[in-house]
Amino acid sequence: MEKFLNSDNGVMRALSKIFDMGLLTLIYLVFCIPIVTIGAATTSLYYVSAKVLRHNRSYVWREFWSSFKTNFLQSTIVWVITAILIVLLFFNFQIVNVSADAKGGYLIGAYLAILFILLCISCYVYPIISRFGTRLSQILRLSLYCAFRHFLHTIVLLAILAAAVGLIYLGMITNVILVFIFVPGLTGFVYTYPMEHIMKKYMPKEEPKYTADGEEIVAWYNE
Repeated sequence: MEKFLNSDNGVMRALSKIFDMGLLTLIYLVFCIPIVTIGAATTSLYYVSAKVLRHNRSYVWREFWSSFKTNFLQSTIVWVITAILIVLLFFNFQIVNVSADAKGGYLIGAYLAILFILLCISCYVYPIISRFGTRLSQILRLSLYCAFRHFLHTIVLLAILAAAVGLIYLGMITNVILVFIFVPGLTGFVYTYPMEHIMKKYMPKEEPKYTADGEEIVAWYNE
């Protein structure tokens, strides 16, 4: 029994990970309620997923709140702009759908292309905000570059998000509350695998740092 309850036991580590996913989901959903804070909450969701869930550093609430405060302004600006563009595209779709001529078809194609590019950029922008302390213009350029430079990864990221939306919809129509408790946290955790593979390519090289005992200090995102 003592061996089973040991924190280093594989079962206990798995249970701890599941608990952290549930806690992260709860915090994320609460912080999304004001709607305008969805961007900052999403940035924090990724940051905690990478640092706490994947690399077992620190604690869910501490890192979520720290990231939320630090990245609130940039994340909110991006989210508001994205939301406005999506609303505008939606209304334009409605207007163009009334028209059945060839011009209307071309416009629908153009709107779909814009929506796709917007979604591709959105796959990267919040993780990049969570990691790089730089100007928003540089973050947006890097997000656009990554979206098409690493297009296969982008497709995988879009597939992960689509699966998450599908699971949430399934939970809504079946009233399975467990879906809402775990999907955002689980999605963030899975999302880190393709995303961190890309992020490491753009991390600036750092000078090695050592403890007083001469042991090298490795940043969590380089593990």
